[in-house]
Amino acid sequence: MKDTIRASVIELDSELASGLGGHERAQAQAVARARTRTLAEGEWDAIGEYRECTSWLGLLVVDGFLARRTTCGGETVIEIVGAGDLLRPWDHDDEYPMEGIQTGWQVLGEVRIALLDEGFAAGIAPWPPLTAAILARIGRRARWLGLRLLVSQIPGVEIRVLYLLWHLAERWGELLDERLRIPIPLTHEQIGELIGAQRPSVSHALSRLREEGVRRVPGEGWEIPLRTPEALGRMMRAGTCAFQPS
Repeated sequence: MKDTIRASVIELDSELASGLGGHERAQAQAVARARTRTLAEGEWDAIGEYRECTSWLGLLVVDGFLARRTTCGGETVIEIVGAGDLLRPWDHDDEYPMEGIQTGWQVLGEVRIALLDEGFAAGIAPWPPLTAAILARIGRRARWLGLRLLVSQIPGVEIRVLYLLWHLAERWGELLDERLRIPIPLTHEQIGELIGAQRPSVSHALSRLREEGVRRVPGEGWEIPLRTPEALGRMMRAGTCAFQPS
């Protein structure tokens, strides 16, 4: 992990200041400064490093992507978090009512986070809309998890994969002509863990989805065409998908 650097959180994530007027925004931008750290690719012991930080607002992802993995009984599910997401791993990753549940974090490439500690929270206190915008990021993650749960229940692995990629593209996609690039280098196994499907089923579905313009870009992530919603609508109207097993 690299040394910390202080930076204006509003400059890093301008959407947080959308509830402030021009004068308030300028004032807040000068004060709302936080330490930032860069995480190296690989496993990350978030609990071990930030166990004593329960009074912080959280860790704000500035850029890059992480995977939160939860395993139990030989099964694994993951959550992808990226730029704009707020993490509070000390709240929910260390205790479960049942034995055998384990949670860990994996850094997918280099990731930069802002440490929204007590000093930062005190500094932005004069601007409640800024604090509210930061806390609202927790609700956004909850909505994403609810949508992921819904997607995992849809019959047809092809539809699940396409819904997942489209949602990721809406959050973090980059427009390239008539395509959207999703800059997350997800493996077939990780996609399966996101949608509740086995890796062979995901691989089979992705091979069929090439006809819809879905393709993997080695080292870059995935690309889908802008017409993806049309393809989803067509599949849903058909009432089934060519490849059903999960």
